[in-house]
Amino acid sequence: MKTRQSISRTTKLVILIAFVLFSAYNLVLTALQDFILFISGDAGALGTSFGIFTLTAVLSRFLSGWIIERIDDAVALVFGNAIVTLVLAVYPLASHILIIYAIRAVQGFGWALSTVTVLTMIVENTESTRVSEALGYLNVFGSLSLLIFPLFGSLIVAIKSLEFYTICFNLAFVTGGLCTILSIYAWRSIPPAVAHEIPVSGLPERSVLVPTFAAFLLFMTLGVLLSYSPEIATINGIDNPGFFFSIFAFAQIIGSALGGILTGNSRYGWIATMGALFVVCGTALLVFFPGLYGYIVSAFIVGLGFAAANIALNSFVSSISTNSEAKGMAMYSAGGDTAIAVGSFGTAMLLGFGWEMPIILLVFALTALVSSIYSYITISRTIPRI
Repeated sequence: MKTRQSISRTTKLVILIAFVLFSAYNLVLTALQDFILFISGDAGALGTSFGIFTLTAVLSRFLSGWIIERIDDAVALVFGNAIVTLVLAVYPLASHILIIYAIRAVQGFGWALSTVTVLTMIVENTESTRVSEALGYLNVFGSLSLLIFPLFGSLIVAIKSLEFYTICFNLAFVTGGLCTILSIYAWRSIPPAVAHEIPVSGLPERSVLVPTFAAFLLFMTLGVLLSYSPEIATINGIDNPGFFFSIFAFAQIIGSALGGILTGNSRYGWIATMGALFVVCGTALLVFFPGLYGYIVSAFIVGLGFAAANIALNSFVSSISTNSEAKGMAMYSAGGDTAIAVGSFGTAMLLGFGWEMPIILLVFALTALVSSIYSYITISRTIPRI
């Protein structure tokens, strides 16, 4: 009887580094949106700021894939995490919204380099039959970070003053510094990737566009929820917008575990379809059942759906990226980030046209519905069940 190979030490170390990175990011996730309102007083700036961050990350992911193919993975991870860490220290010095926009752009590049490297290192250092499980662990730890830190960050800045925002950003900077130190340890302790993937020109396989487009349609909804969390919380009578993401993250832990276990060669499309339908239902609850209970149930259902769908689509990308996993992951991540940017910018634009937030949420719930239909048609019905 063949013994299944355990998940490698490198993969475990990368997941730990990712957890610390996510924690630094999530500590200021909702607090930063409050800070933007504090600086500008303009709700539209929320979407613009988040859109700039994600759009820069989109453009940087392709560059990141190219960088990773040409230097050691661990070195790229050090650079990415160092950029994210330094940016967190600069936020308290920003006195104008235009400065915030510039900082967000730099953060987008560092975030793209770090996250693409994390995904690539996990895939390349994990037995192929356990990639979905490893990605599930990554999502679980990412969700655990999301469960704790946005709520904590929002509690720190409950008193809207520059002093408390500075405390929050400095704590995130220290956390990011720990992440960078761990990355340096990984760089010095993991053998260089001598037999790295051979650099390939052009884009990844055309088939990668299928899960990427499904993610694009789905993650527009997440762009609204992320960038306008303070506004959505206010509509539902909630003081701390981090509360939504704590429940969202708890559901993601469950969804990631289920997604990692259930996703397989014959189930990519089915899990992605069901996950997107959960997102549709959860988003609709925010509109039709406003208030504390609708807020809680919505956060749970949406978190469950996003986690399951993301695991399925990400694993599908890994299974079809035969030429370059780095570029395949970069393409998929770029699709998700583009969607978040569209959701953020689109909401800012629709608010400028006088649309109300509940109507905007329903519009983006429809894009998630289209994602579920697309995943069913293009993946579920084209992969034979085994």
